[in-house]
Amino acid sequence: MKKSISIILCFCLIATLFISCKKDNSEKTADINYTYDSAYSFDDATIRAYKDLCKAVVNGENELRMNSGLLDNVLQLFYTSFPLSVTVKNIEPNESVFRIIYKNEEKHSQEVEDFINKVNEYKTDINNESDTAYAVRIYNKIASSIKVSDNPSISCYETMMNAEGTSFSYSNMFEYLLQQKGIKAYHILCEDMGGNSKGISAAELDGKLYYFDMFTEYYDNKGKLLKFFGMTTSDVQNIGLQNFIYTNRETAGDASDLKFQACRICSKWEIETENLLITRNDGEIVQIAL
Repeated sequence: MKKSISIILCFCLIATLFISCKKDNSEKTADINYTYDSAYSFDDATIRAYKDLCKAVVNGENELRMNSGLLDNVLQLFYTSFPLSVTVKNIEPNESVFRIIYKNEEKHSQEVEDFINKVNEYKTDINNESDTAYAVRIYNKIASSIKVSDNPSISCYETMMNAEGTSFSYSNMFEYLLQQKGIKAYHILCEDMGGNSKGISAAELDGKLYYFDMFTEYYDNKGKLLKFFGMTTSDVQNIGLQNFIYTNRETAGDASDLKFQACRICSKWEIETENLLITRNDGEIVQIAL
């Protein structure tokens, strides 16, 4: 009888361990949201398939059932919007499912965990603030720590993990972190006056579209101010940028709201309770409600 009870207790202990492991894993994967560039407006089935693919990658799964007719659109979202897509070597048909092949099978789980931790480092202490206050702090946090990479093809994932990148990868990173808060954000491809390609961002705050150029902020003032935060289309044209398109190749939306116009001549800023206080070059302080 005692032997039987011991066996039962052992089985219960093992079952508890498996349940605990499963719970810990689900909590880890819940730390990020499966978001995508707001320029895309695919149907619900495509969005569900995309999120299933993201979840499979986060969990290190090797197979995924998916309607093959959705694949092209799902991959469009996957490779433009999900930073961990760079950990995937290939996604290939395997009978009725798709096989996911990772670049580094042995280290994939650790790569995912490190990435999620990094995302949460950026959101720590500010995730409960208003969308605009969150955007200001994330913008400043990234712009003031930019390190320019010599690798023109560096990914958003690599920029987030290694703290160096290009205008494309840093703007991708900014957009991704905004999307984690539920803010609509768009990756913008444009050109400077010399015809060189550049990446900037757009996002909707309180229902209005604005542009953001962290690289120009960095070169202008080491990223410490907000002179290129919340810009209008005219503002970005005035700094020599042109031909704005989304990653789906559509012309980017027009931004005309002047809420952050005082930022153009910002010499100092701070967030006080529910307001952004901008000290202009002439010493005047402008209060912007957050």
